[in-house]
Formats: sequence, C-alpha cells, structure tokens
Amino acid sequence: MSKKQYELVNTEAHNDLKINHKNFNIKDNHVNACVVVASELSTLIHEYPIFITKRDDGNYQLTALLGTETGENLYLDGSKWRSTYIPLDILRKPFHAFIPDNNDLSKGSIAIDISSENVGDPTGELLFTANGETTDYFKRIESTFSQLMGGTAYTTELLKLASDLELLEQVSLNIDLPNGEKANINGLFTFDKQKVTALKGKALKQCHDSGILQICHLILSSSLHLQKLINWKMNK
Repeated sequence: MSKKQYELVNTEAHNDLKINHKNFNIKDNHVNACVVVASELSTLIHEYPIFITKRDDGNYQLTALLGTETGENLYLDGSKWRSTYIPLDILRKPFHAFIPDNNDLSKGSIAIDISSENVGDPTGELLFTANGETTDYFKRIESTFSQLMGGTAYTTELLKLASDLELLEQVSLNIDLPNGEKANINGLFTFDKQKVTALKGKALKQCHDSGILQICHLILSSSLHLQKLINWKMNK
C-alpha cells in the first residue's frame, strides 16, 4: 500500500488540482466502518446499522457498520455507493483535518492526501477558480468538515453523559452466514434498552433535554440493516 502524502490545501500548490469525487472505490474506503456524528443519525438510520465504539483517547463515538470483516465495505458497488445518503466521513475523502492543537479546533486546517487515487484526475473538480477563490466543490468540503468538527464535539459530550448514566452496554455481533461461516464483530456498544426504559425523574429529564433519548431510539432502530449487510455479503 502506498504511503499517504498530506499537504495543506493552498491556492499556490493546488490551483490546478482536480479531484474525482464520484469514484468511491479507493483504498481509504475499503473499511468495514466509518465514524458518524449525531446530526446525521436521522438520515443514516434508514440505510446503515449504527453502533457506538471507543476512540483511542477513551471517548465514545458513533460508528456506521459497512461490512462484517476488516477491509470489507459492502456499500461499494464498483465505483458507486449503494445508498442514497453517504456519511460525511466518506464524503470528505481524500481530505483530512489537520489540527495542531486538539484543545482549539477552530485553528484547524484542511489537508489533502495527494497519493489518493482520486487526486489529479483530469475529469475531476477544481478546488480553486482562476482568481484563486474556492470553487463550489471545495466549499462543500469545507462545510463537511465544519459539520464533522462541531458534530464530533457534540456527539462526544452526549455519549459521555450516556456512559456516566450507565446507559451503554457492550455487545458482540456473532452473525451466522447462510454458507455456514460466522462473522464476529467485537468492540461495539449500544444502549441498554432496559436501563433507558427504567429512567425516572432528573435522569429522565436530562436524557430528554440533551437528546440522548432520541439518539437511543435511532440507534436501536438501525439494527435491522444488519440483515441487509448479510444479504449483500452472500450475493457478492
């Protein structure tokens, strides 16, 4: 696998650079999960199974399952994506957030992986106009990062509160495939339905006002899409 090469996006170096944002079949997308934020849930739950995972820093995050094993993305269909709504974490590629200080997200910049297969495609979209202004395409990328950065902080706070209230439980998915094989996915969390149902008084109001109850119901309702992943896997 080629080494990623990051460059901070700027008009001098990238004025003529074009990006093919319509091809999703790139190495970065050969993953079985992607991070999502709370503001995406109301749309995502119609097409993706959503769970909770832990980041390296110990904080919780929302995660959409894309496949049943490492490197497997069942939402890829050639260069196309097999759903109406595409998660922000997928749409932002091959761009990445460059944040020198994790305590001050407002000072972040956008970097691009120039080694990505979609970078430098003559059929793609420019980042800047001839006058050095950002194109509509790159404005969409900037908006995507704005939603991701703000959404990540908000989602982290909500899930920390849910954890503090002991509403989360760890789960493992043991999926029996029709061909006799088994798929095991560990390191997942979801809401404990019994504990959520038993909420009363101050804790119940806190969960209602913060949005935790809505997130809980959305996540639990998304599990039906696991069967869709199994069907796709068996028809590959």
